This record gives sequence, structure tokens and C-alpha cells, in this order.
Amino acid sequence: MTEPTQPGFEIRDPRFHDIIAPEAKLERLATGFVFTEGPIWHEREGYALFSDIAASVQYRWSEVDGVSVFRRPSNQANGNCFDRQGRVITCEHAASQVIRHDHEGKLIAPIATHFDGRELNSPNDVICDSKGRIWFTDPSFGRQRPELGIVREEEQACRGVYRLDPDGALHLVTDDFEQPNGLCLSNDETTLFINDSARPCIRSFAVNEDGTLTGDEVWADVTGGIVLGGTRKWVPDGMKVDIDGNLFCNGPGGVHIFTADADCLGVILMPEKSTNFCFSGKALDALIITASTGLYRIRTKTRAKQVM
Repeated sequence: MTEPTQPGFEIRDPRFHDIIAPEAKLERLATGFVFTEGPIWHEREGYALFSDIAASVQYRWSEVDGVSVFRRPSNQANGNCFDRQGRVITCEHAASQVIRHDHEGKLIAPIATHFDGRELNSPNDVICDSKGRIWFTDPSFGRQRPELGIVREEEQACRGVYRLDPDGALHLVTDDFEQPNGLCLSNDETTLFINDSARPCIRSFAVNEDGTLTGDEVWADVTGGIVLGGTRKWVPDGMKVDIDGNLFCNGPGGVHIFTADADCLGVILMPEKSTNFCFSGKALDALIITASTGLYRIRTKTRAKQVM
């Protein structure tokens, strides 16, 4: 059973309501978690999968079945994505690795654990492109805070962003972020967007045919946002693009919506600290948002590009 609530909006441009209707309602789908993250939507089977980092559990949610446990313990899993075979790819903070789930989470295979002979920091967010390449960020959050991982020294010389090719080769594609966090590709996969939680901004890179990156630019700053219910700083986090190339980025106060030209139209303000989101539903026209203790949904006037 969902609980409707009226979301707040910070309107910076009237075009905001071309994407989010003024009368849109924020639904709380579930609550009782500790610190939720990494939601993804299975287009064919109609369920969301998400992580509770602090509780070290991954959950499933569907309209029919509600919340159920997908995997426990999860090594304080964070970001998730589906690969081109529909398998779940997960970033684990406590184990400093990226894994692949087979058979509904019953069989786990590490696919990225070390670079240059040293453990990764704490893989955070992850995406998969149409060529089967997996891209992920590797900040240090899971080595700094016990509720997010295991406190320990970093082994890597940088907090990088990596590309894992289908042949298993792992490549460091950029190494000058302070704390790389959310990432997403443009619909044509020619641009990779990565945000930096420490700065805070979104940077864009041209993706070459061989998977190397060029043309690093600061694409947008992620600032402002009225933080409801507290004053703690919220930082850039999960990102997605819609069918028209508008970019959604979690940040201060909630979900910031940018045009393809990097104009910030406004913010969907959240009642508690939000971290990430995914497009959901049969038409991929609703956002499911992870926010601390709750899982939320809001309908949109746009949709995401189908990939399954």
C-alpha cells in the first residue's frame, strides 16, 4: 500500500512543469530501511531492486508483492545495474569489488576486485552500455564510514572511474576526481556524465569508439536545493537521462532536472535525504527514488529509453 504526499518543487525555469506536472504526487512505497541506494528497474518483470547499504541487504519491490529480500548480507552493496543478459551487477563497499548475480542472487561472481595489483577503494555506482562494457566509479566512502563499509586505508593512488570490457580487461578511464559518484551515458552513448560529490559538479566526457575518454568539461554545477527536514549537506549522487536527453541528478534537496543543454529547470524536493533513482513502470515514466529510510515514487511527463 502506498502513501501519497505532496512533494515540494524548487522551480528555476517554467519548463520544469513540462517534465513534472504541478499536481504530481510523491508516493512512499515502503519505509523502515536505514540508508537506501542503487535502485534499478526490471522492464520485463516489473520490479525494482535496491540496496540498503547500512543494513547490508538488497531488496526487491513490486506493485504486487511489495518488499522482499533479494540478498542478505550484501557486503554493504551500493549501486546496481542490469547487464545485457539481464543479470544484476552490484558494487560492494565492504568487499571493494563489483560482482555479478546469477540465478536470482544465489550465485555471485566477482568481476572487478583489483587494479594494478591493489584492491579497489569502494565501487559505488555502475552502468552497462550496449557493447556490454561496464563502467563504475570508485570513491573512498566505504573505507571512511563504518555504516557504509569497513574503515581502512585506501590502496589505490586515486579515486578513479573504470571501464570493464567484456573480455575482463579493467581500464582506468579517468583519475582526477576527488570523490566520483553517479554516472550515466547519453542515449547515443557518445557522452559519459560523471559527478563529483566533493566539488560538487557534473563533468562530461566524449566516449571514443575504443572506450577511451576525451574532452573533459564541467557540464553543470549541482547547487542550491531546499533541504527539507534538516541542514546536512546533500551531494551529487545518482544520475539518469530521459528519452529527450534531459539529465536527472540527485543533489542538494532532492532530484535536480537539467535540459540537454545543462540548464537546471528545478528540483523535486524530498522529505528525507535522497540518494538515487530509476525510471520505472511499463512506460518507464515514473521515478522510483531511494531516500534514507524510504522508497518513493513520482510520475513524470517524460520517460526513459527502453534497453531490455
